Order: sequence, then structure tokens, then C-alpha cells
Amino acid sequence: MVIMFLEALSQQQVNVTFRWKPLPSQTGPYYVVGDFNGWNNTQLPLNYAGDGLYTRTVTLNVGGTPGGVPGAILYKFYHNGAATWPNDPLNPRYQSDGNANSILYIKNPTIYHFLPNARSSIVRDAQPVISAYVYPAVGSPVDTGTIVVRVDTTTYTGIGASYNPATQLFTYKIPQPLLSGQHSVWLTVGSNIDSVTFTLQAGYVQITNVSGFATRNPQRTLYGSVEDLGITDVKVIRNGIDTFSVTASSGKFTLGATLTEGVNEFRAAVVDTLAALHVSDPVNFTYTKDHRPRAHITTIDAGSNIILSGQGSIDPDSGQTAYLTYRWEVLPGNPDTLSGVQGATTSQVAVPKPPTSGEYLVRLIVSDSTGLKDTTRSFFQVASGGAVAGATMATVPQWVKNGRMYTIFFKSLTPEGTINAALPYLSYIRNLGANIIWVLPVMENAYPIDNGVGPGYNIKNFLKIAPEYGTNADFKNFVQQAHALGLRVIVDVTPNHTSFAHPWVEHARLFRENSPYWNSYVHSIISHNTNGLGQSLTADGFNYYSGFSDQLLNYNWADLDARLTMTDIYDWWVNEFDIDGYRFDVYWGPRRRTNNGIGGEQEMGIPVRQALKHRKADIYLLAEDDGTGSGTEVIYADQNGGVDSGYDWPLYHNAIKNFNFTPLAVDNLHTRLSNSGYVPGPNASFMRFLENHDEDRISSVYGSYEKTKPVATAYMLAPGMPMIYAGQEVGFGLGISNYDGRRRGVIDWNFGGKPVLQAHYQRLATIRGTFPAFWGQQMSRLTTGNGLVYAYARPFSGENALVVANASASQVEVSFSVPVTQLTGTVSDGVQYVLSDVYNDSTYQVTPASGNVPVQLSLAPYGSAVLLLAQTARTLTLPSLTGISDAVTTEMIPSTFQLHQNYPNPFNPSTEIRYEIPVRSDVTIAVYNILGIEVSRLVDGQHAAGSYRAVWNGRNSNGSSVS
Repeated sequence: MVIMFLEALSQQQVNVTFRWKPLPSQTGPYYVVGDFNGWNNTQLPLNYAGDGLYTRTVTLNVGGTPGGVPGAILYKFYHNGAATWPNDPLNPRYQSDGNANSILYIKNPTIYHFLPNARSSIVRDAQPVISAYVYPAVGSPVDTGTIVVRVDTTTYTGIGASYNPATQLFTYKIPQPLLSGQHSVWLTVGSNIDSVTFTLQAGYVQITNVSGFATRNPQRTLYGSVEDLGITDVKVIRNGIDTFSVTASSGKFTLGATLTEGVNEFRAAVVDTLAALHVSDPVNFTYTKDHRPRAHITTIDAGSNIILSGQGSIDPDSGQTAYLTYRWEVLPGNPDTLSGVQGATTSQVAVPKPPTSGEYLVRLIVSDSTGLKDTTRSFFQVASGGAVAGATMATVPQWVKNGRMYTIFFKSLTPEGTINAALPYLSYIRNLGANIIWVLPVMENAYPIDNGVGPGYNIKNFLKIAPEYGTNADFKNFVQQAHALGLRVIVDVTPNHTSFAHPWVEHARLFRENSPYWNSYVHSIISHNTNGLGQSLTADGFNYYSGFSDQLLNYNWADLDARLTMTDIYDWWVNEFDIDGYRFDVYWGPRRRTNNGIGGEQEMGIPVRQALKHRKADIYLLAEDDGTGSGTEVIYADQNGGVDSGYDWPLYHNAIKNFNFTPLAVDNLHTRLSNSGYVPGPNASFMRFLENHDEDRISSVYGSYEKTKPVATAYMLAPGMPMIYAGQEVGFGLGISNYDGRRRGVIDWNFGGKPVLQAHYQRLATIRGTFPAFWGQQMSRLTTGNGLVYAYARPFSGENALVVANASASQVEVSFSVPVTQLTGTVSDGVQYVLSDVYNDSTYQVTPASGNVPVQLSLAPYGSAVLLLAQTARTLTLPSLTGISDAVTTEMIPSTFQLHQNYPNPFNPSTEIRYEIPVRSDVTIAVYNILGIEVSRLVDGQHAAGSYRAVWNGRNSNGSSVS
């Protein structure tokens, strides 16, 4: 690696002394590192200067590092064994891209450690000392006559004597007392102007809560302090009228205050031993109540009409419901016309029942007398016989009942790893037979999302698309294009935690219980089942699951403001992007922490569901939580829980992952798939899968493409919500030695399993989406006479389905009878029916006798049959799958082998290596140290021709930092 620097002969330089006090847990030796020395973490050791302080003087070029932040250098500190290099805790400027490198602008002069600032600490002196190190160009003095300090709107000049040339430190005590609150300071020295903000909490008596925040919780705990530790009697005055008496102890007091609507200004007052009155600076909170009306739609089957009623709508203000006004709208895409609804302004509308069955979407806008509005969207279902059913809080739309989910990770879907690069795959996903896309997290993370340990769950900004993926507009376009193809999009989100780098966390860390965000996080060990992860507290008191990371801090849904804020964010995504639901990561965490570890749905699951179903009733909510087993039914909306689907972990771990192709394994598979015939309700479904982004690829687990086929048939056509993880249909992963490379690496869409599996999954998904027998919740096992031939019935009147899968490596001939008691509808002896094998495109005649339907099949090794019993033949229409993956791959085929220079270089904490191969090849990319010893293998497996990238996070194969 060669790093070149070009320097003009006239280049000015500045000697900057870096200063750092490591924490006790940060053991030496210590170094300063940055883009100015190639991020070399052994070149510039810090020297001990006493009182826990370490320093190092470095000569730097004015203008900073070429190619970096204009005019600046990037730097951090390093200590022995540091996995994450700490930035400068007294420098308020750092990169927000996840690396969090400190930024220092190198000018003549350079201003360093300008204090106090937003990161230093809360200021307790009403006349704070403003300080900064000022480093002039080498050989030049500081022009002290140019030093000016401005605090808010007050400017102080003629203060050059406050600069000490020997220590290079400027210190100036503000002569006029400041009020508690946030203040801004500007320091001018020569041509350099720098600015900081800080928070002041000072006075003989003070309320220490951070002021100026809005809350929707009428209860607020006030914290305060008194300078005289002997004073016990404190009066707290609200809005200059209401007075509350509290008792101070050791100079501290608290008050549980009930807020009134609007601004609540609090002051504290005490009388000292000399009978002098001391009154604190004001602290205010704005308590907001929601006065919007609440729209509600009820659907009533009234014979030849449907009554759409908004009479359940309410106004929260007493006596105002009677004055609500209404406007009805018909949403596009309905199966037939809804006459008289569009633009209607009555509280209820009588609609002639449409002749076409299906789901119908309507919207109601309700307004109060002040112009406040609320909108709700709902749907109703018209059955083929004319019966009408309105949506309830538990009802799922038809696209969920016949759902076939496909999971994508933008970083693995294409070499570019962006939202826009994924757009051409939407048609492919639809043609494969899926109708729901689950997108792994797309929000901005603390570090750039990567193909390794950072797939997107370290969210620091819930309102912004990760820059490495694209923009908010890009994702909105992605959803719109998916909808145009009939695909629904659900987004992965993290109700359990936020990133340690979230601004709420940073504010809470600085102000602790005085921060309005402190209660948004868990700060104690709550006894509950953690799935073996354990719990820990960070040094500053934030709870996290030990098996995850101290970067993922557990969110506190018990706090009303925290609950409403996060719920509003989820609602915003549905409204802004028109997404169709969520996959809730670690849903089990906040659910089990509810009621201080007793568990329940009332803190998160139910409130979130109510808000989202109000916004868009036809959504789908999936929980990463146990969905099968005793006690798990409480999460489902049919049981008054918050979600529609949970994970069928017992099926995966106890029947699929360890499936060993024996009759006993087949029996166990059926036991798990049938769940002993229990479902939590008519709208509930178990999410079922062979692989996902957290588990290994099934072709790798089985060591075969062919062996995965019968198990795929079994789960794809059984009751539940089947999920295909992108790349599963081409067998991606088999033969790739790197674990993260298998489950999250860039997919080779011409992988070896494509000829074996792609058409298999297309047929299964399309069959499930086409024939109603697979939309229900019933299944019963059929006896085939061969322990390795698994068969079950999916009953549906007039079109019963039979699923048969051969779990052996041999061709088998199988004959068995299907009792008509396991079917639905009339199936009569002596009547000829057609048995259509829609999987193999064949049909034959059968005649039931003695209450049994005879079945004879020839099944290929690991082969399948999907039979439909009906009066007439059934056929399956499959769209073309040729072209999309081939075309995308062809466009990217390079002409030569190329390994590009890693970027960024230097890097911290990760770097990306792009490479190109013109023909299918075995590819190995490894990182070696200067002794020639391999420290990490990034890629090891066969690739099709194309362009690829690998990301190295600076760690060896054991996860230890070596960069």
C-alpha cells in the first residue's frame, strides 16, 4: 500500500498538541491516529502529562489532509485492544457517517478544545470560563488583539490578555451571569472563527431538568438542587400561580408534577439562613393533548346493500362529536364499482352490493368544527355468495392469507447494494410467485450497512434511508414500483432497541435523568427470558442484551412519550412511503419486559397495532417472536395481541435444520407443520422458512441442492406464511466456506443450484398463490405406505389439494387412498373426477370407491406432486423467469479479471474491496499482515462472471481488531 502526499514549498504548518484522558477501562499504551498518518495506530504514542492526561504534539499542514474533509483532518485515539477507536470526547465535531471520526480544522491559528461545548458536560457556573487552545502557524505568534468572544448576543473585545502564549491556552470568565438554558459562543482569533453550544444549569437553587421540551405525558418528575445543603424547605411554583412544597435532602429535591395543557413554567424558591429569597431560572415543558377527532369505519351487511358507517367516529373534546363532518372516498384497485361512496358527506352511506367478490378499500376523513381532521382507511370483503365481512382489528387482507414472502437484503441482492440497483429484480420476484417483499432494515445506521456483522439493525436515524442505499425518494419509488407490479412491501424495524449513536442516547448520556430521553431507555436489569442472551448495563447505565452488543440499547416502551414517539415513527413510514407493514425485530424483547418483566402486549404490541391499522387496515405485522408453542398465542391479534404472524422456530430448529431423510424425520416434520391442528385464530399464521439472514443457507446445511426440494414442497404448501430468502431459489451458499458470505454475501444469480431449484420454487409459490386450497389453515396427513413419501391434504370444496413429496434419493412408485373424510365438499363414490398434477403438468381420471380416492404416482428422487381433485382439469400458468437475472448479470460481465484498490484507504473502521471476474471462477480474497500471515478470509468460493465487492471491518477471523 502506498500513500502519497504532495506538499507545496510554501505550505504553512501548525503544531497541534492532542490531549486525551482515557477512561479506566481503556488500558494503554495510547496513540493518536488520523488521516494525516494513514491511520497508523502505532506511529504516534501519547505521553503522560500527569493527572490522567496524555498528550502528543503533531505538526500538521494548514488546510488539512488532501482528499479528506476540506480544510480539516480526521482523527481518533487508540488504546491497547480497542475494537472501536474512541474519538475526542472534548471535540464537538465528528463525522456522522458511522465512523464518528473527530474533525479538526487546521488553520492559522487552529482552535482546539473549545470549551464548554455540547459534549463536555453541563455547566454549573452562571459565569462560565470560556477556554480553548490556540495554535499559530509554526514561527508565528497569535495576534491577541484580534481575539473576540461573543456569547449569544453579547460581544466581548479587548481580551487578548486572556491568552497565555506559554501554554497556548485562552481562558476568559464571562463577566455577566447567564440564565440557565442553552447558549451559543463564538471565538474569533485572527481569520479563524469557531462556535460551540453548551447547556447551563446554575444558581443558588435550580431545577435541573432540560427545559423547552414538549411532552404528551401529563406526569413529569422535576429534579432540583440547592447550594446550601442544610436547606430542606423548597417551594416549586408553576406558571407563577400554583405552589408545591417539597423537601430537599443533601441539597437535592424531586417533585412529581401533574402538567396542565400548554406551557408549564416552573421555578424553585428557597429562603437562606439570612432570610434572603432565592428563585431559580425558569424551566418549562409544553404538555400537548391530541384534540383531533378519531375516524372510525364500520361495515354492515344489509341484504342487497352495504352500509358504510362512520358513526363510531368521536371527538375527544366533550360534546363535540355531534358536530363532526364526514367525507368518504373510494380507493383505486377495487374489484368493482362502489356506487354513491366517492365524495359522500353523510355519517353513513348505503352502497348497492357489488356483484364482484373480493376486497374493497374505502377511506373516511372526519373533521371537527376547528378544522382538525383525521383519516382512516379500511376494507371489507364480499364473498362469492354475496356475504359481506368488514375488517376488525384482527382481520388480515387476502394478500396475507395467500401470502408468499420473499426477503431481500439490498447489500446482497446486487453488487451495487443500492435501492435503485434492486429495481430490475421486482419483476423477477413477482414472476417467481411471491407477492410480499420483506426488506431488511433500510434506515441510517451508526456504521454503513455491510454484508457481514452490520446488516442494518444498529439504527441511529429512523426517518432517513441509509445513505449507502440511496435516498428517501429512492425508497418511495421502490415501493411504488413494487405496488405497480402487485407486490406488497414490509420493512424490518427494531422496536427492541436503538443505536448507541442515536441523538436521543447522546442527549440522555449528557443530561441523564434531566433529559427528556432518559426514560426512553431501560436502565435496570429486568428479570425475563432473554433467549440465553443475558442482560448487562453500560458504564453509564443503559440496559442491553449481552449476546447482542452494547451498541444496541434497549428501548423503554413503558414510558408514554417513548411509546408515542416510536409509534408515530412507524405510522409516518406507512403514510410517507405507503409501506404495507413491518417485520418487528426482537419483538420478544419489549413484550417480555412489559409490566417490569411480567410480559404482555399492552405497552407495545397493542398500541402500535391500533395506530397502524387505523392508518391502513390492510397491513401485515410480523413479529420476530415465538409463534408456536404453549403461551405464544398471546402475541396474535386474534387473541388480542399485536401481530398477525410469529416465527415457527420449533419447525426450523427441530424438524428442518436437522432433517435426516428418515421416516422418523418425516413424521417429525409433519408434527411440526401441523402444530397438532392448533392455530390461534382465523387470521393468524406461522412464518415458516428454510433459511434467513440470521441462519445458514439450507443448501449448505444439507450439502445438496436436490435434498432441499421435498422439504421446500412441504413448508411452501402447508398452512402459514412461507418465506423465501433471496438466493435460496438458486441454492446460493453451497460450497462457500465463509459463513457471512453464505448468508449475506452478494448473490450469484447463476449459482449451481439454479437449474435444480429455481423452477421448483416458482411452481410452489405460484401454486400457492393460484389455488384457494392453500389459503386456509387446515391440513391432514395422508398415509402413503412409504415412510419416506410424505403426503398431506389441503381441503377446499370443489378443489381439494393433495401434496406429495419424496424424501428419498430413489425413484418411487406409490399407491395410496385418500379418505373422502379428509376432504371438503361432496366427493361421491362412482363419480369420475379429474386429478390434476399442477406441479408436473399432468392429469388423470379417478373414481372414488368405498369412500376413498385412489392415487397412483411415480416420483423422481426428491420429487414432488401437487394434485387438485375437481370436476374438471386444472392447469398452472407460469410467467417467464428467463431474462431478469440473466439480463442483469450480463450487463455486469466485465472483460478482464480486476482487483481494485480498497476504498477508503486509509480506513476506519471498514474498507471495501471491489473485484471483477469475466468467467465463472473460484475466488479467494484474503487479508495478510506484514509478516505474510493470513488474518482474515473475506471471500472463498465459486463466483459467476460479474462485478463484486467485499467489506473488511479490520478484524481477524476471531473477531479481534487487527487494523
